[in-house]
Amino acid sequence: MEGKHIEVIARAVIIHEETILLCKPKDGDYYYFPGGHVEFDEDSATALKRELKEEVDADVAHARFIGVWENQFMQGNMQKHEVNILFEARLASPNIKNMEDHIESMWVPLTEFKEAWILPASLKEKVIQWMEDKQVFFGSEKDGKRIV
Repeated sequence: MEGKHIEVIARAVIIHEETILLCKPKDGDYYYFPGGHVEFDEDSATALKRELKEEVDADVAHARFIGVWENQFMQGNMQKHEVNILFEARLASPNIKNMEDHIESMWVPLTEFKEAWILPASLKEKVIQWMEDKQVFFGSEKDGKRIV
């Protein structure tokens, strides 16, 4: 199993005035939920706060666990396996500033979010369901197909 590992990622669902905060690689045409890797000896809520500060210079005022999403996929010729820990979050201020050269973060209208290409794809569906029922969730996806 040399070179193989599972990545743990803390991600946020941040809704403000009928918009949702999403990230997009500057060289890509898809979106993903903001956040990033949990470091060794760091809890996921702390990682989320650190990542949002690093990515958009924002302070998290509130974060509440809402679910876990496992994702296995190919990126180029490399097999990836990640476990996403999701939080509903609120920022101290909605003002964001893109801090990383390769990522563009933006407030996207909820009406556009529902039609946008977001990865992992089935996580978007689960978040839309969560927005309606507020039920904690778990799911798993492999190569774009939902398993659980």
